Amino acid sequence: MEKQKSSGKQMSINIIASLVSFGVTMGINFFLTPYLVKSLGTEAYGFIGLANNFVQYATIITSALNSMSGRFISIAYHRGDKDKASRIFSSVLVADLIIAAIMLVATSIITVYIDSILNVPEHLVGSVKITFAITFLTFVISVITAIFTTATYVKNRIDINSIRDIASNLLKVTIVVALFAFLPAKLYYLATATLASGIFLLLTNITVKKKILPDVKINIKNFSFGLVKTLIAAGIWMSLAQLSTVLLSGLDLLICNLTIGAGLMGILSIAKTVPTSFATLIATLASVFTPHYTILYAKKDIKGLVKEVQFTSKIVSLILTVPIAGFIVFGINFYTLWQPTKTHNEIIMIQILSVLTCIQYLFTAHTQCLTMLNSVCNKMKIPVLMALGIGLFSTMTVLVIVWFFNVGDNAIYVIAGVSSLLMSLRAMIFIPIYSAWLLKQKKTIFYPSILRGWLAFAVCTALFYVVSLFVSIHSWASLILICVPLGIIGYIICIPLLFNKNETSKLTSKIKNKLSKAK
Repeated sequence: MEKQKSSGKQMSINIIASLVSFGVTMGINFFLTPYLVKSLGTEAYGFIGLANNFVQYATIITSALNSMSGRFISIAYHRGDKDKASRIFSSVLVADLIIAAIMLVATSIITVYIDSILNVPEHLVGSVKITFAITFLTFVISVITAIFTTATYVKNRIDINSIRDIASNLLKVTIVVALFAFLPAKLYYLATATLASGIFLLLTNITVKKKILPDVKINIKNFSFGLVKTLIAAGIWMSLAQLSTVLLSGLDLLICNLTIGAGLMGILSIAKTVPTSFATLIATLASVFTPHYTILYAKKDIKGLVKEVQFTSKIVSLILTVPIAGFIVFGINFYTLWQPTKTHNEIIMIQILSVLTCIQYLFTAHTQCLTMLNSVCNKMKIPVLMALGIGLFSTMTVLVIVWFFNVGDNAIYVIAGVSSLLMSLRAMIFIPIYSAWLLKQKKTIFYPSILRGWLAFAVCTALFYVVSLFVSIHSWASLILICVPLGIIGYIICIPLLFNKNETSKLTSKIKNKLSKAK
């Protein structure tokens, strides 16, 4: 029997593991992206991101079943109904296998005709088809993998996911480096390495499930169409939420490809690399806390859930405020060093696009934890319809401006900026009020925490900007020597701005305990 850790200790482990995993992923992207751009060219690099966006479109279908399976299994398990948890698990596994087979056929057809769907330069058609084929195959494998990831969710062992992700990313980068080192550069090498990583994740997730959740049994005979129907009925809102995400940010590379060409699509793909990392970190941190939210909700401890959401939202704000502020202020210096093959004008364009994309994360960093309550409470209808409406409005606005107004290459800024602005407004106005209503609390209960986050960001950005006026950066060494001390100062400033006295005492006490144990 696995020894259970306290919820607070387990959460700390989950956060640290997630941050390490994120750091490894960022490190890989940091070294890999400029190498790929240099080896393949900007045009070709853009199709890597676009292939991944097509996978995002496909998840609209699969998320209807898989998005809520962890929640339903966890609630049944923690209420002592392990038989029901086993029946849900087995039913989802069978359904996923069927979906995977259907998706394999559908994506094969798309791959064959991809050059008729997209604007693909003639010399890249073969490589693009292979890239899309391998990327789609990886997606099909991930559909089968999905149900096995619920084991760590049910047991609140997100740290295992992080360790697994670190290993898979290291495997991926090893394969990529080997392929580029010993063979002529090809567009599909990264997709090939990702496929190997996907197979590794499938095998490790099956092993982890057997180890930490053995009492949830897999039995194909336990398949229940009724349970699958229930999950899809709940998860259909997650599919619509995924659709809204695609409408808000997942269509940008596609619209760029179809309207202003593959070259600018490649520029936008580069510009989205760092902001996408911020988005991933925000979502990852919020997902770390979700299993504990679900446990509190299952136990009907609403008061404890409110306090937990308030505190964890501040933790996410603390972690994200400094790097986002630093990136906005020192972004041009970063891109100049990171993309040495780009001209000064291209660097300026990339930085503007990055900042436009990042605007939304100044707000979602403070509210992402609140959005997790929608699935925890299984109340998806209103927030999904809201997001879907914004997504449709955003897409239509972008298409109208690009097609009917003579904006030229400036269309790329419209594509990047409109959705970011609308998502910011949603995070500022709708999410805090709806989350409070969901838990039957006063409408303003979450705003004090959010306002603290905005204040911390404003102070950090102002400090970093003033410092930037008096320093000169011409190398990685000078950038690091300036940003690391500034980052430490920023975090020191943020703690009292974000947390009240009791929370600060609690946080510093935990840090001191960790440091004393590490000695």
